[in-house]
Amino acid sequence: MQLIPPAIPMDTLHSPTSVLVDTVPASQRQLLDMIHCVNQPLVLASDAGKVMGVNAAAAELLGDNAETFVGEHWSSWLASPFQGDYLSSLTSLVSQAHSGREVQLQRADGLLLSVNLSLSYLPGSVPHYLIGLEDLSRHKAEIQRLQMLASTDCLTGLANRRYLNETLQQKWHGCVAHQTPISVLIVDIDYFKQFNDQHGHIKGDECLKAIAGVLTAVLPSTQCLAARLGGEEFVLVLPGFNAAMAHLVAKEVSEGIEALHQQLLCLPANEKVTVSQGIACEFNGQFRTPEAMLQAADTALYRAKRDGRNRIVVSE
Repeated sequence: MQLIPPAIPMDTLHSPTSVLVDTVPASQRQLLDMIHCVNQPLVLASDAGKVMGVNAAAAELLGDNAETFVGEHWSSWLASPFQGDYLSSLTSLVSQAHSGREVQLQRADGLLLSVNLSLSYLPGSVPHYLIGLEDLSRHKAEIQRLQMLASTDCLTGLANRRYLNETLQQKWHGCVAHQTPISVLIVDIDYFKQFNDQHGHIKGDECLKAIAGVLTAVLPSTQCLAARLGGEEFVLVLPGFNAAMAHLVAKEVSEGIEALHQQLLCLPANEKVTVSQGIACEFNGQFRTPEAMLQAADTALYRAKRDGRNRIVVSE
């Protein structure tokens, strides 16, 4: 089946520029003149994949002068995972002509770029292909930004509760499947209401952000997660950590937070911020669900607060 290239919107046209040489046949010259009149990055290639010309937008996307790419096989610009799909002659790819596929393009400077690649077959006595390239960098960056906003606590920069729940489920199932332990650690700031009443909510926010910094600093690996559960409560998810290992992390948390009055919060010498912590660990079927493990850590936290605060309690 032959695909007819889409009509070119009039509002995309501008004065053509030419990178042609005198040896280019008139029929090819007309096709090249056409792509040079379009703002969208376009490449004209022979049925063997040889580049006949690129327009200014495509040359800018590829990171070099337009003349540089003439004569190359266009698939050589693709990152290695995609090159094999397009190495054969374009004639054999007629059935694969498509309106869009995300691939990675390697620019002349070596930078990898995500692009939407489209192929259109141009029939005739000498068939050609029109290759469209759409830069997806901004689109993907915007998606990443929105995903970050949706998963991050806006005050502390830690993961929010929604992302915590998703990650806990994922890490739980992974550890259970591989028969490795997983622990959760709930951290609660002692007497935080009184702190806010005495020092004000701005200082309270500074305290929350400072504690978030401590939790981030003590995370033992990139597989672990620090999240704000809500209010003055935080959670550490520690895949691969048994209760004893989680207790060592909790001690680092306590020590780091107790030093905050000197380092960041500028509190009076007789004042210090402390936390109570509850730990629960799943290994060999102690808990049926990650929610049950989190609830057990919360119960251990309640015991720590009931028994005088500023302490660590491990769920039995």
